[in-house]
Amino acid sequence: MALSFFSDAQPPHDAFDLGVCHPTPLVLVHGLFGSAANFLSLRQFLSTRGLGNFATFSYAPRLDHQRLAVLLGRRIAAVCRATGSQHVDVVGHSFGGLVARYLVEMQDGGPVRRLITLGSPYFSNRLAAQELAIFGANDPLVTPPDPAHGPRGRVLLVLRCGHLGLLCHRAVLAAVFGFLSAPTTGAALRGSVREDHPTVQRPALRVAGATSND
Repeated sequence: MALSFFSDAQPPHDAFDLGVCHPTPLVLVHGLFGSAANFLSLRQFLSTRGLGNFATFSYAPRLDHQRLAVLLGRRIAAVCRATGSQHVDVVGHSFGGLVARYLVEMQDGGPVRRLITLGSPYFSNRLAAQELAIFGANDPLVTPPDPAHGPRGRVLLVLRCGHLGLLCHRAVLAAVFGFLSAPTTGAALRGSVREDHPTVQRPALRVAGATSND
């Protein structure tokens, strides 16, 4: 059985399933007032496509994302120790994505292979090198970035999608899977998100400042 647990306890080593198509553990980080259950649609979508080693990072509502990033780093380290994996992928929704991005920047990547943020606030003009940032065009909480002003990086704007819709919109789910399952070359990652979905706004999808080893 694939690794799938909702508590923050260290998972048993034998729960890690190397037999799935994409065995890299995926750590899910919910929003400020969310819970692990918010990712149910995403988990189901990914599980049917061979990505099933899930872990979660849960926390009580608090605004000190720097401290939460330290705790998330410990959680990721525990997952790596328990599974024997050197890397993890991370998906963070809303405030959870802000926490995960801060951790990646603080550790200069560290064990995080790929990061996907869903409707997460941004305070700089550049995203993390391994990040795909997805925004909903109708999100009343986090304003999508202006293509002309940044932040620079991989940005996907999904039409007719709000803040909570980012957790279940089919275009978002497909983009998450495409990014996580792509080969580990920069060129492959740049082509891993489809632009031909009718609810994806093409001009908002751009790649800037990507390196060949992200």
